[in-house]
Amino acid sequence: MASRGVGSGHKLVRELPFQTLNRLAAILDVIEGNRAGWEKLIERMPSGTYDHVQIGTFRLSQMRIGGSPSYDLLTDMGYRGRTVEQLISYLEKVENEKALELLKPPEAPRIVKQPTVGIAPEDTEIQLECLAVALPFPLYRWFRGKQPVDDVPEEIDGSKDRLLTFKRAKPHHNGQYCCRAMNKIGHVFSKWVEVRIVPSPTPTTTNPTPPVPVQSSIVSSAPSITQHPKSTSVQEGSQCWLSCEARGEEPLHYRWYKNGMEMPNGQGKSILFQPVHVADGGQYLCKVTNAAGNDVSNTANLQVVACQTSFAMQDYVVNERLLGREVILRCASDVPSLIWFKDDTLVEGVPGGRQFQLNRVEVGHFGRYSCKSISGSSLSQCRIEASVVPPLEAVPTDQEFSPGTCRGKFALLIGNQKYLSAELTKLRQPHNDVQTFAGQLTSLGFHCVTLIDASKKEMEQALEFFEYLLVSGVHALFYFAGHGFEENGENYLVPVDVYEGFTLQECIKAQYILSVMQDHDITLNFLILDMCRKPRDDASDPIQQSCPQPLQNKANTIISYACNPQYEAFESKNIANYNGIFMTHFLKHVGEIKRVEDLLMSVNAAVYKARPEAVTEAKWQKPTFISSLAHPVSLHDRVIHDDPRYQSDNEFSESMRLWKLAHTIPPPVDLNGAFIHDGVKVRLTFRSEFSNVLLIQVNITHPSSVTDLHVSLSASGSTKQTNYHVTDLQNQVSGSLSSMSSNASSSGSSSLSPNSSRAPSGTIQSASQGPPFLFKIERLQRIRGKVFIVLSLQYSILGMGTLRPESHRITMSIDPPLIANIYQFAKGST
Repeated sequence: MASRGVGSGHKLVRELPFQTLNRLAAILDVIEGNRAGWEKLIERMPSGTYDHVQIGTFRLSQMRIGGSPSYDLLTDMGYRGRTVEQLISYLEKVENEKALELLKPPEAPRIVKQPTVGIAPEDTEIQLECLAVALPFPLYRWFRGKQPVDDVPEEIDGSKDRLLTFKRAKPHHNGQYCCRAMNKIGHVFSKWVEVRIVPSPTPTTTNPTPPVPVQSSIVSSAPSITQHPKSTSVQEGSQCWLSCEARGEEPLHYRWYKNGMEMPNGQGKSILFQPVHVADGGQYLCKVTNAAGNDVSNTANLQVVACQTSFAMQDYVVNERLLGREVILRCASDVPSLIWFKDDTLVEGVPGGRQFQLNRVEVGHFGRYSCKSISGSSLSQCRIEASVVPPLEAVPTDQEFSPGTCRGKFALLIGNQKYLSAELTKLRQPHNDVQTFAGQLTSLGFHCVTLIDASKKEMEQALEFFEYLLVSGVHALFYFAGHGFEENGENYLVPVDVYEGFTLQECIKAQYILSVMQDHDITLNFLILDMCRKPRDDASDPIQQSCPQPLQNKANTIISYACNPQYEAFESKNIANYNGIFMTHFLKHVGEIKRVEDLLMSVNAAVYKARPEAVTEAKWQKPTFISSLAHPVSLHDRVIHDDPRYQSDNEFSESMRLWKLAHTIPPPVDLNGAFIHDGVKVRLTFRSEFSNVLLIQVNITHPSSVTDLHVSLSASGSTKQTNYHVTDLQNQVSGSLSSMSSNASSSGSSSLSPNSSRAPSGTIQSASQGPPFLFKIERLQRIRGKVFIVLSLQYSILGMGTLRPESHRITMSIDPPLIANIYQFAKGST
């Protein structure tokens, strides 16, 4: 049976697929009994693994849009080198079944603790306990003889639990008992134990008899067959089971016989034939033994019917595009047991099955292939025709790459969501799509540039910077989520700064993006357009009726569209869904190690199957792609780090230097001021949410005498066009981890303070460090020069029986962070 989980072994948590981590996080974020699953998980870790400050930081993540404390915890465990095996052990301690099912294969129940009991006095409390391990977790059911036990008020409790309790044992409870543990994979019975209740003597005192712990006194019993193997007739090539069940004192030993002869590998309650062959037919029986005796089952007759079905196979022609690739020949038969021939010669070392795989096609593989069922039924043939093909043309670069490797990986992701035009439908998921996709790509070795809400000029500048990163031998990926359309056969991406009645010239043409990426000898040009492809409803500019300019594809290009021409790409109406329709299914499959074309085939099929019943097939989006790839390429291709050819490669080193420069984060800052004399300490730390969004976390430590704490933050630019930048920033500096209000001051800066749901006014902070305040500055691409940050603190301090109000204002500056560090030098910047 195929495993639903991922293998554990010594795999690290950080090596888990992104979608597995996301699903784990969603499960562990659920709150049960006033605590979330991730909090219970931390409690089961060794003492001191996480302190209260770190736990508080995880807890703050739930206030961020799309934030997850569990995901942050799992990520941190990955950083610490924790293994999946360790994670599983913690989940087993907290008995989180849903999480375990993501990491472990299903397991039939297995008894680890057998019930034991002996002779006990009447009116005492007796407990039978049976413990089994299984996944999914087992369901228990107790039996007395062959009849299930039922709960009886004041007498018996727990008939469907692992603990069966006789509250006041009576002689009529005497008998043999066993417990069945069952899940959807299988079931198992415990051994039989005898309960014998001895009548109590006439009591001589009014005091009740306390429960008496008793030791086991097991009654030995010889095996007794409870389920005999059944005769059956099956088709050759199918799957067949023969099973036998017995009860008696453990351990029980099962031994199978065929036609009176002991089978070499015939141990266990069941034997499996997969696939079953004609030669497997015969008479079978099972003998069960233990220390007290043995029992033999009835004889079961297994009849195997030979398959005579013929079928056709699809012809396969190898050309220059298949050399070096994987080719799979498949048979349409229902018979799984086959042998394969090439030019009438048996192919050795090939697993018998309905498909034959050539991992990498070479000229020597040309020939005529056929297959036959193991029973001898002749089957139709499949021909791979030989053809004379020229050698594959080498990539015109000094470096040569074999399939499966690349020099580096870069990605540019843009999510436009906050459009200025009122005529455009409001979107709510492009930011999420960019964020989650970038996280997955980063785990695959991509260096990502992520922008949200970019104007046309800013998108062009982003492409200009992206072009600087592209050098020979790298994989390049461009992703866009937002509004788009197709007119006259050409696709256009809509920037956020368009207004009603916008023209084609105000948008970005997909052909332009592709031309930028194709100006370099890179190994992969991957363009993903997650947008609509319907024409505009009311175009203000005339549509040119000339032939559209086709997308010029080199032999390294693949373009993925979220929908067909003239169709729409949808967002999910369910607010609980974090991503758009296309990206939801892309993320489910991007962790699979396969060629890019196969990846997109899986994604397209998944989107198609996800059509809601209320939407007709004619209106549902159908993703498509076009490819000119001449070599097998995967997003999982290994990046060459230690190849001596690149140790002195200044070109690639410059690309990495530029990328790191565009993702430089200011170091933490400890602020100084008169507030220090009141025992107040302020520390600012910075991190990125996107390449053009900076998060500022303000941690404040203070004594319990400090009350009524308020924090506000404003930011402004340093160039002569201060008003321009402040106008952009004043509406973009906003609280990110909690419900915060933003009020622009007269100078154009933004002021933030927590509302009553986060830090109620007048509440004394008893802890030395309260929850941090978090602010963010968006659209960093519009910043030129230094950024001046003004932090205002207001609080009251209790001393000598009175409250003394305090107000402090601290000004500091930081260098242009993240993408602003690059954009200030961009051509045409203002």
